[in-house]
Amino acid sequence: MENTETTFKEFTKTYIRNFPDKFRYLETLVQIYNVDDLFTKNIVTPTPLLKADFNFIVFPTDGNFEQQVGNEIKKVLANQALLVMQGEVTSLLRQSKNVKGYYITFDDKILQQFKDQSYFIKLFTVAPIIQLHSNDSKFLEQVCKLIIQELETPKPDEQIVLYLFQSLLLKLLKSSELKKGLSRQFDIAISFRELVYKHYSEHYSINDYAELLNISSNYLNRCIQNVWNKSAKQFTQEFIIIQSRKYLQDFSEPISGIAYHLNFSDPSYFGRLFKKIIGISPQEYRSKTMHDLSE
Repeated sequence: MENTETTFKEFTKTYIRNFPDKFRYLETLVQIYNVDDLFTKNIVTPTPLLKADFNFIVFPTDGNFEQQVGNEIKKVLANQALLVMQGEVTSLLRQSKNVKGYYITFDDKILQQFKDQSYFIKLFTVAPIIQLHSNDSKFLEQVCKLIIQELETPKPDEQIVLYLFQSLLLKLLKSSELKKGLSRQFDIAISFRELVYKHYSEHYSINDYAELLNISSNYLNRCIQNVWNKSAKQFTQEFIIIQSRKYLQDFSEPISGIAYHLNFSDPSYFGRLFKKIIGISPQEYRSKTMHDLSE
């Protein structure tokens, strides 16, 4: 069983009907789409949980939508922006009929061009929904229109697109609650999260993670509790179960095989942990998923 990430091309090809031909040209590090062109009437929700190999921002100017990001459900309203990092397990759950706005995907290389990319990583992981003031929202909408205008020229200048997009990111950072004073606890929480992403199937203990971070397990727990309001153990357990939901969508794989793939020595313990976190058993979740896809 492969732990594969889904590219944006694979996502559009599999889940978006009547994908507009005018978007076929997009091969740039930044890609931008009108939400009403991309999703409205062209996508069946909820989409399966997918692990994306791209970062994306959704900025609705009208209407709203619900997106699952990891184990949380985010409701995003007009004049808000949702930021989701590459590698996150995510699903579009629902959208209002009148939803409009912009969907932007971008490559990690763009963040690497900033002097301090850690601020943007923190922005995506700690405060993924940003409330925009009216002027900031208008600024973002204008920048999105300029990016689309440039990309639709016969010979788009990618450097212009990158500069415009960088200004958009900077505006989001300025609008967020993380303007300054990001603490060491945030740094540790985000580093822990990255390690869990890398080692979750190996079932590292909290002591293992603390040792990798050169801190005590008590301090690690305190950091995770303060940032995400849960213990480090709860964070790792929830993350493993979220990953298992993606695997459960492969109906050819027995549930016991998924448990062993995730390094559970006892499939029954996997089932109990799944039900504790999700509220239903793995088999019930799989049956519900099959029913949703058949509708």
